[in-house]
Amino acid sequence: MKILQIIFTLSAGGGERFVVDMCNELVKEPSNEVYLLTINANTPKSQHYLTTLFPEVKYKNIGASKGLSLKSIVGVYKAIKEINPDIVHVHSTTVLIYLPALFLRKSKYVQTLHSLASKAISFQWLKKLQGWLYRKHVQPITISNICQESYKEYYKQDNAVCITNGRAAIEKSPNLEIVQKEIDNYKSNKSIPVFIHVARCSKEKNQELLFNAFERLHKNGKKFLLLVIGAGFENCPYMHLNETRYVKILGAKQNVGDYLACADYFVLSSTWEGLPLSLLEAMSMGCIPISTPAGGVVDVIKDGENGLLCPTFETDDFYYTIAKVFDKDFAINKELIIKEYEENYTMEVCVNKYYNVYKELLK
Repeated sequence: MKILQIIFTLSAGGGERFVVDMCNELVKEPSNEVYLLTINANTPKSQHYLTTLFPEVKYKNIGASKGLSLKSIVGVYKAIKEINPDIVHVHSTTVLIYLPALFLRKSKYVQTLHSLASKAISFQWLKKLQGWLYRKHVQPITISNICQESYKEYYKQDNAVCITNGRAAIEKSPNLEIVQKEIDNYKSNKSIPVFIHVARCSKEKNQELLFNAFERLHKNGKKFLLLVIGAGFENCPYMHLNETRYVKILGAKQNVGDYLACADYFVLSSTWEGLPLSLLEAMSMGCIPISTPAGGVVDVIKDGENGLLCPTFETDDFYYTIAKVFDKDFAINKELIIKEYEENYTMEVCVNKYYNVYKELLK
């Protein structure tokens, strides 16, 4: 099968990581010929994950100065015409494949909506056209039950396939021991729990809720270390906490697996999500997740069984949810978390489901 995956960029982000993992998994099947097409011009930032792409995947770049433009639309059309793939799978706006879906009909078209349906559309005035394309020419894929329901509600149709995100098992690097020593040096004492938050600094990640909760825990005498990993925190109003012994804002890291392996709890404070890959990465390491009820998170975390799920997005509820880990009788089996990841959320499991969709479209 000849498969073309399309995404704007390979910069640091969950969707970009997912697409690279997917290409790498698909190309393991010798009968597959896998292409990856990116839109934005290559820069060090936009090529963040390029080094992790298997050499068997054929990589192409359009070199557009911005994502959605005439150059990108024409470039995608020409690439599809040249490659002539069986499957075209887009992970960004459907606008990029409007023309080929209508005129290059030999290929079958798939789009993964990596968010709620209303947030996955470029322009709201295109809603009717997009809904028609989903009925006639493009197979929509949603990534969680909540995203599936949002698709039904937004487009008033029930033709999307729900495939939960997967993530290739995150690996520890040769620097694991160095990272462990680094974290030990941050700790006020060796017995305190280590929390980790992995996300870029952005509105939907709601880091204000995160920092306020941990400041309150500190004021109430709880001993802990919070590690924050991700880009964009340079102008964060909470950067002063980096000078304390209980919060360390470390910026973007290539070896996130090492930090997850050394942490006890993974914390998400988001207001909305599709299904964050960072959650699946944490589970693959047995890191106990704690989260707000954002998007597809509620499909993964079973409160009190494989993590802690805050009932609301309210400050008090989030604080008291995190505070539960300091109770003497609190216990969650990390091995069960790893087992659940291996059974349900690996990239192999995920890609097998996508592959079944591809085969159905080609019948």
